[in-house]
Formats: sequence, structure tokens, C-alpha cells
Amino acid sequence: MTDIFGYIAYGENHFYHQGALLSALKLLHYCPTARIIVATDRPELFLGYPVETMLLTSEQKKAWSFNARYHFGIKARAMIELLKMADRLIFMDTDHYATADLSRGFETITPKHSVMRRQEKPHKWTPVLEGKDLRIGDYVMTGREPMWQSGILGVHRANLSALVDAYPPMLAVHEISKIDAAEQFCIGIALSLGERTISEHQLQIADYNTRGKKAFAAPRVHRFFAAYGAEPISRQIREAGRYRLRRTLIDIIRQKLTT
Repeated sequence: MTDIFGYIAYGENHFYHQGALLSALKLLHYCPTARIIVATDRPELFLGYPVETMLLTSEQKKAWSFNARYHFGIKARAMIELLKMADRLIFMDTDHYATADLSRGFETITPKHSVMRRQEKPHKWTPVLEGKDLRIGDYVMTGREPMWQSGILGVHRANLSALVDAYPPMLAVHEISKIDAAEQFCIGIALSLGERTISEHQLQIADYNTRGKKAFAAPRVHRFFAAYGAEPISRQIREAGRYRLRRTLIDIIRQKLTT
């Protein structure tokens, strides 16, 4: 059984690449045998680390984003390519990171069951999709399906066809409903069809995906590599395991006083 942890990091903002690498180092601290693959357009940034890379070319990014019409199409297609290399995949956004060993999480992933970050409130714009004959496979979307958040996705290779079916309608969903969450909306539907089910993950994962959390974490991510980037990998992994990215109450108060 090939179990893989996956990340996607691309673009001009160095922060996303560093975020993926720091998250991978934290994961290796808790799970030293983890196999990690990062889909990236900057593979040289991961050179020397116990992390594999999957190159994202300029041509792929253009094609996978529907000729730059829907940015998150790149994420959706990269997930498909990562799953082709795994029997079970746990994907995390670069602003998520392990706080304990995540390897037991693979046990909850089966051909009939996937996990995602959480189920969100119904989106007020998706009902406009009704009557537009938008399909995932043979299923016609109503626009009232549950919205699952894809910052974390645990999926079995048996569901590769579901991710493939979810990809083509994303552009139309994005352009008709004006939401940037078309990727996760379509994936959530696809992984719920037939006898498939989705549940909220129970993994010990923290994140800094809100504006306030990110404003605190971003400079700390940069400082980590400034402080330890030249150190042996073993020390980077050790330091990453205890490196704090979560805000304390004092940090939150300071942020409010300075904004």
C-alpha cells in the first residue's frame, strides 16, 4: 500500500514554497518515514530534503487553469496527478501543518470513503447553477449540494475517476456562480456520488489560513529558514517540530493594538 502526503506550491510568492517545506519538515518530525511529494514549479527549493517533487511546468499551469481563467484548476489537476502515484493520498494546503503523527489517518481512507477539512455553510451563490445542465459524470448539479473545504483531502486511488469527473465543470461553476471555491465544490460532489461518503477529518493538523493567523505566521515562516536553513536537515526537522506558528492570546492582542 503506497501512502503519500501531498502538497502543491507554485507561483512567484516564495512564502507558499517555504510554507510547504516547513509543513513537510514538521510532518517528518512526527512521522519520520512519511513519503511526501510536492507538486511545484520550483523543485530546486526542495533539493536535498527528504521530499520528492513533481514538476509543474508553465504549459501545465496554463492548461490546468483553463488558460488562466480559473486559478484553482491547477490545484485540482495536481491532486489528480498526485493520486496517480498513491494508493492513499493525504493532501494539505501549504498553510496547514501536523501537530502529531498523521500516519494513522490513512486508515480512514477507503475506496468508498474520503475525508476533507470540513463541511462549510451552503454558499449563497451556488443555487444559480440549477437548470444550467452542469454535470459531474452523469450527475446533474443542483447548486444546493454540500460544500466541502479542500484544505485537507484524504482520498483513495479508487476514486481517481471521481476527481477526473470533477475537473471539467469547475470553470463553468466558477464563471456562473462567481465563486473561487468551484474546485472544492465539484470535488465534494464527486466524492459523495453513488455509495461514496465524505467525513470531516480527525487529524491533528493546525493551520494559519485566516488573515490574522497568516499575518502572524508568514514572517515566522521566513525567520525559520533564515535561522535554520543552512543547518543539517536532521536539525531542521527537529527544530521544525517545536517551532511555533500558532498565535497566543498575547499575540492576538498585540495584533489588534497595531492594526
